[in-house]
Amino acid sequence: MLDDASANAIRLMLSKLEEHDVAAVFEMVGGTGPIGDLAAEAMKDRNMDL
Repeated sequence: MLDDASANAIRLMLSKLEEHDVAAVFEMVGGTGPIGDLAAEAMKDRNMDL
């Protein structure tokens, strides 16, 4: 579980990455856990295929 400050920092980082890098983060964590959830959220916001 991430606290709000950490989750917001990760959202900011993901917003600065290129789409292929966001997908790489998602794949790196296996699409699970809080970082996987945030990466999936970023991919959805960008209309990327999951």
